[in-house]
Amino acid sequence: MAISSLPAILTARLITLRRGLLLALLAALYVVLWQGPDTPLGRTFVIVHLGLFMLWQPFVHADRRLSMPALLGLSGVLLLVGIFLKGWMVAVWIMMLAGIVGGKVMLFGARAPRLFYLLALGFLVASLLLMAAPLAVPIVKPSQPILLLGYIGLPLVLMVMALLPPGRETDDGREVVDFVYSLFVFLLLAVLMLGTLAAMLLLDSGYVEALLQTLMVTGAMLMMLGLAWNPHSGFAGLGGLFSRYLMSIGLPIEQWLQALTNLASREDDPQVFLEQACAEISQRLPWVTGGEWVAGTSSGCFGATEGRRWEFSHGGMVLVLYTLHALSPTLIWHCNLLAQLLAQFHADKQRTLAFKQLSYMQAIHETGARLTHDVKNLLQSLNAVCSAGAETGAVSSAAYQALLRRQLPAISERLAETLSKLNAPHDLSTVRSIPAADWWQELGQRLAALTWVRFKADMPFEGELPAEVFSGVVENLVRNAAEKHLREPDLIVQVELIADPAGFELIVCDNGSAMAADIASSLFLGPVSSESGYGIGLYNAARYAQAADYRLELMENRAGRVCFRLALSR
Repeated sequence: MAISSLPAILTARLITLRRGLLLALLAALYVVLWQGPDTPLGRTFVIVHLGLFMLWQPFVHADRRLSMPALLGLSGVLLLVGIFLKGWMVAVWIMMLAGIVGGKVMLFGARAPRLFYLLALGFLVASLLLMAAPLAVPIVKPSQPILLLGYIGLPLVLMVMALLPPGRETDDGREVVDFVYSLFVFLLLAVLMLGTLAAMLLLDSGYVEALLQTLMVTGAMLMMLGLAWNPHSGFAGLGGLFSRYLMSIGLPIEQWLQALTNLASREDDPQVFLEQACAEISQRLPWVTGGEWVAGTSSGCFGATEGRRWEFSHGGMVLVLYTLHALSPTLIWHCNLLAQLLAQFHADKQRTLAFKQLSYMQAIHETGARLTHDVKNLLQSLNAVCSAGAETGAVSSAAYQALLRRQLPAISERLAETLSKLNAPHDLSTVRSIPAADWWQELGQRLAALTWVRFKADMPFEGELPAEVFSGVVENLVRNAAEKHLREPDLIVQVELIADPAGFELIVCDNGSAMAADIASSLFLGPVSSESGYGIGLYNAARYAQAADYRLELMENRAGRVCFRLALSR
């Protein structure tokens, strides 16, 4: 076996023998209390006990080597302990050791390790009260049965601990100790010991009687503290107040968070938000003199950038804070949380801005797709005027002049409406109403070339209808039918206008194949993919109709009859 492998082997063995080491050091402690720290055997076992503790100790990795100065210092401490060891030192050491073991008990979820360390804690508390107290304070004179209980009962506890089944603790080379629980156990034992001595001196009680009195008073105080710690009857509890104090560090961070929330609600620009939020840092946090920030391609500074530098990075944003003095670990944690919140708010502002820009571009796209039909209608009207003017002698004829007087103002008006829609892509509320008879006549003239399109209506009509809404629906449906007509030559489309006392109803039907179920279910929920384009026409027509209090729906969808209906919303 190679010599270099011995440290690793010993380390592994020490990790697996933690329980045995703890049992051994407790047994050595028992011998010290039994023989007394002032006897040669007692002093010897004190050194053995401390050596076993160094092997078991839960603070430093077991494979860490001690330097020569550390070894010399440790040897000096052991020598001083061996020379000047007193009973009160043993009592204080037992309280410290009980605190360490008590800090480990709360970290185990498994039953076996928890029970083992609970017994170890009980052993230490019993040894302190039954055997170490008389050594530390001469006035403590427990009765003979009490001493006999310690001499006999403590070895029995060690035997029970040795017989317990092993349990898994940790995977690495060190143990874990909860410092808060350790401190609590140490202080509780110190209060118990000092309270017992105070009761003996002030009340002239015996040791056992004073111990019971101290236990009762301590238990009552802990019960009252527990009741006051938790919220009840409208009281927030001492725990809430204590946590609020620790988390707020005197409330400046809480005030900054409130200011950050208010700023986020009124400022939408990410860079302006970040500049103002950082300015609030130097104003509300007294330990911060200034700082710098970098977010993407933008950067800035605030306050005085001098002193100690602390950098925090989260989500692509770097926040640098400057302080006059070094920050405590708690303040560093708070500042890191501060930077994380600031980065999150800034990222949300950026996403909101990007979403607004995307929504505006989408609105422009949808508006352009909707206005395509208006432009087509304008071109058709202009082509009709140009075609009429190209005939011989048409320019001077009265019919042509009447056509110009009728068509040119209408074309100009519709062109102005188209330009206004481009300037306000989100505005779908403005619609133009014309006499229904005029619209129906114009529609027939515009679609007269399509022989497979039939018209049905009960003339004459009275009243007006939103021409752009009805025209957009008809043109989209006819255009889709034209694509369908190429695949189904026998396709016939019927456009029917029904007059109703409340308004007009438009029904467009064809005798072709039924629409696919998946397309039919999402027809008006968004753009529908098609072979010839993006299928945005009907979606925009439905939205435009909704703005005019109309509803476009798929009335019937079966082979031989596919019908759409445009009617007032009920």
